[in-house]
Amino acid sequence: MPRESEPIFPIGVAAKLLDISDHTIRVYEREGLVLTSRTPSGHRRFSQDDVARLRSIRRMITDYGLNLEGIKRLCSMIPCYKINPDCLVNDYEQCEVFKRTGNPCWAQEHKSEPCRSRDCYYCPVYRTHFDCTNIKDLVYKKEQRLKADSNSVRN
Repeated sequence: MPRESEPIFPIGVAAKLLDISDHTIRVYEREGLVLTSRTPSGHRRFSQDDVARLRSIRRMITDYGLNLEGIKRLCSMIPCYKINPDCLVNDYEQCEVFKRTGNPCWAQEHKSEPCRSRDCYYCPVYRTHFDCTNIKDLVYKKEQRLKADSNSVRN
């Protein structure tokens, strides 16, 4: 596991790093915007990546004026099939989670394959850092990689 992904900070430290309250982080977790790692005793732990994600959420609220519902809807529109290399065309075409909006894929129950057996905390869709300024870039970069891969297969 990359060092940035290692959950080491307790909630109080993460909150201090972001200059927000522990309660605010718990609200983001309850709303499905952030997933948390837990110790065996149940205490939340956050990685550097988690703190960066929380910082992005804060930026969407303070700089872009989005509320939590808006951020959830924005996250629900992330084209997971273009980020997750394990997701094939027929997977997302039949995926009920993909067809729903309102909650991000990692915050929904009843997942389809290939996500059913995965821990969303480690999924490339969840691990991708985004805010409302770079979602189009995420889609475009993935499309360019797919085109390059298909062109190299043909040649």
